[in-house]
Amino acid sequence: MSVADAAVDTTVPKTGDVLTHPVHGPVRIVSTCTRTVRGTERSYVDLEVIGDEMRISVPADGKDVIGLRPILGNEEIDGLIAQLSEPIEVPEKKASWAHRIKSLQMQLQTGRLTDRVEVIRSIMRDSGGTPSSLAERNLLKQAIDPLASEIAIARAVSRDEASELLQTTAENALVDTAA
Repeated sequence: MSVADAAVDTTVPKTGDVLTHPVHGPVRIVSTCTRTVRGTERSYVDLEVIGDEMRISVPADGKDVIGLRPILGNEEIDGLIAQLSEPIEVPEKKASWAHRIKSLQMQLQTGRLTDRVEVIRSIMRDSGGTPSSLAERNLLKQAIDPLASEIAIARAVSRDEASELLQTTAENALVDTAA
């Protein structure tokens, strides 16, 4: 079913609804329109990334393909926090820096929540809790920000509070191997 069928099915998102984009995080549907692409008319949904001025447009009949989903509920957030808080042991030997960064970037692009949490955990593990390189800090920010925005909306807290929750949870999961 497509977003264009909203008049028929009330479970389909409509203008003003907030959903989650797998890469950009929470988005608001701002409009729908029809465009002619390569001679074929298609319905599109225009989305505004919440907390950002970026707008994206996706085919209305392809919403499942790009992974738009409802905002997380409290139970789902609790599950992700539990996953994030599982003990993280710092490895004795790490892969090369370039290989780790590339692998984490690819993992983050899947858009899966579990992958996003694993990227946060991996950066914390590999950096010992404080990423030293700009690339690692940026990647950690890319992993945390969309999830923090979603948690902020779902739990009615500030984005900074949600970000701090994720960061602190991951830091506290580091296991002290010297002990």
